[in-house]
Amino acid sequence: MKKFILAFISLFLLWACHKKPEKIMDRQTYKQVLRDLILADLVSQNLRKNDSLKKQVRILVYKKYGVDSLMLKKTTDYYSSHPQQLTKIYAEIHTEFKRKADSLEKLAPHSKPKNDQIKMDKTKINLKNVRKKKS
Repeated sequence: MKKFILAFISLFLLWACHKKPEKIMDRQTYKQVLRDLILADLVSQNLRKNDSLKKQVRILVYKKYGVDSLMLKKTTDYYSSHPQQLTKIYAEIHTEFKRKADSLEKLAPHSKPKNDQIKMDKTKINLKNVRKKKS
């Protein structure tokens, strides 16, 4: 009887440890929130180095998905304790970004300047600056 009780308690503890906490995002929503936060951080870095702008953009992402920073933290804590799942989520986000970058490249394949063209453009700029300084 003692072995049965011990086995039952052990199984219960194992089950309790692997149970997802309430109030966390489902996997798909978490992936979308992370993706949008990454994009938002990139955009806000390019616009200004203004912390209030970064906060406003993050708040817009939270509102879009109906989450808050506490729920994001709890979800991040949960997936941090499950690194294989978190790695898969980031890999999927990376794949999405790669796919979008590839599709943009197909739309405008010649938009990337060649190295020689970059050197020529820099030379033209430098020559213009030299001419202005001499005047």
